Amino acid sequence: MIDHSKQGKENREWGREAEQIAADWLLTHGYVVRERNWRCSNHIEVDIIAELPGRIIFVEVKARKGDVVKPIEAIDDKKIKKMVKGADIYLQNEKYLFQYRFDIITITGTPEDYTVSHIEDAFMPPLKRR
Repeated sequence: MIDHSKQGKENREWGREAEQIAADWLLTHGYVVRERNWRCSNHIEVDIIAELPGRIIFVEVKARKGDVVKPIEAIDDKKIKKMVKGADIYLQNEKYLFQYRFDIITITGTPEDYTVSHIEDAFMPPLKRR
């Protein structure tokens, strides 16, 4: 019998480790990490908010241990809308105007042996209907 509570805990731990791996990856590639797990409500969280000169990058991190389900497949329209709403709130509170983009970092494997994929400008904010 599978212990789902243990499996869930392991997945959360791997998720936290993956976010650290992603933040470290960004730092080694010249990004400044402004925020980690930034929340503006109970329902909206941005995994990493990073910066390059004149640009803020909102990053979603997805990790998977196996290769059966690709991490990118876990990012649906609902998640994109939440990221966009969070980015809007974050940018409204900035003193200066910034260009911005939405990136996705996927990590597959295990904490000991993993592959990082960084998808820059992964999506555009969806247009609102009138």
